[in-house]
Amino acid sequence: MESLKISVAGIRGKYPFPLSPEIAYKFVLSFAKLVKEKKIFVCTDTRISREVLKHSTISALLFAGKNVVDMGISPTPTAEYIVEKTENSAGVIITASHNPFQYNGIKFLSGKGTFLNEREGKKLLEIYNKNSFFKFKKTPGDFIRENYIENHFSEIYRKVNIEVIKKRKFKIVVDPCQGVGAVYTKKFLENLGCEVFLINTEPLGYFSHNPEPVPSSLTQLCEEVKRRKADIGFAQDPDCDRLSVVSENGKAIGEEYTLIFCLENILEKKKGSVVVNLSTTSLVDFVAGKYEVKVYRTKIGEVNVVEKMKRVKAVIGGEGNGGVIWPEVHYGRDSFVGMALILEYIAEKGKRVSEIYNSLPRFYMVKKKMELDEKKIKKVMEKLKKYYEGKEKINFEDGLKILRKDGWIHIRPSGTEPVLRIIIEAKTPQKINQYFEEVKDLIF
Repeated sequence: MESLKISVAGIRGKYPFPLSPEIAYKFVLSFAKLVKEKKIFVCTDTRISREVLKHSTISALLFAGKNVVDMGISPTPTAEYIVEKTENSAGVIITASHNPFQYNGIKFLSGKGTFLNEREGKKLLEIYNKNSFFKFKKTPGDFIRENYIENHFSEIYRKVNIEVIKKRKFKIVVDPCQGVGAVYTKKFLENLGCEVFLINTEPLGYFSHNPEPVPSSLTQLCEEVKRRKADIGFAQDPDCDRLSVVSENGKAIGEEYTLIFCLENILEKKKGSVVVNLSTTSLVDFVAGKYEVKVYRTKIGEVNVVEKMKRVKAVIGGEGNGGVIWPEVHYGRDSFVGMALILEYIAEKGKRVSEIYNSLPRFYMVKKKMELDEKKIKKVMEKLKKYYEGKEKINFEDGLKILRKDGWIHIRPSGTEPVLRIIIEAKTPQKINQYFEEVKDLIF
């Protein structure tokens, strides 16, 4: 049986084992002790196990004397936004992000509106493992239902040139893969003056394909963009914090370019530092170099990027998985922010997606994952470290990143799945294949 995955972002596993309602209840009780904030916002993605886990979550919070705001099915970025903007509040998000529908998870938001950092995550685990929580309030907390999608969307509309987007009258196809975007994305884009066609909207929570918005999952979206003669296609993951783009000619250009388009937009208007994680494309360095701004790289994990962004006062940041973080709206990955910034950029430039994509230098990237148990992963990482150490330029901050003149190889254990992730970027497909075969031979 798979074990529960515990990471900086929270917990994740298949429902009902290892992620059971009882486990959820105990973890949320631990979170209730960890945070001092009185008001807790709770939301879910569309997975079929959402209600049972939400009831466990709300029961634990009320029992602990917290006041609960049930946001229902809502995007992760909406929860991040409202917690960041609301004093004396924290949040619990029931989602397994890009994992298949059999999985679910619980992400915890601190009072800053960001996921728990390493120190906070350790403290949460200490409380959970002690299995003795605290004296509960004789009077349970209050409970209300409220939806904050309009607040979130209005903030985005205020920050972009909504009129230039409306004037372009974009025709857009969106694949939300039966996730939260199936509920909200059409309205978001129609308010920007777009003609919108959605695919894979029903039934909620049963995903038509791998819900991770990577090119291999977007065949149907590519075909629909061509059939509709649309200007652009967007793919969101189930909780709407990641975004991928399909060009007007039906090409999935890759989730790495989501952030690149947004960087071009923001840095052209406002110079400032950029923060991304270690697995994000080197195109970031090219774009930043063009505007003469500094790039900082962090360990994988949204909170790591966010905390660095705050320290260096970055104007934009994110992750190469399609996550865009724009502090003007809030400090969290946000597919709605990504859509608005990309549409604004295309409209202002008066160009098509393919023209902008083709104007950029070409880097090639592959993202592989190997299913291995935790013991095997540990042995593999030790073997790789021993082989490369002393021979190569290496970054050990998160797994093993081997830096070369014509590319890089990043190997790390996943924090959300029982897999070893291998990300390789190089200037030619041949070099990528060579690097992958090199690593594969060492692993097996």
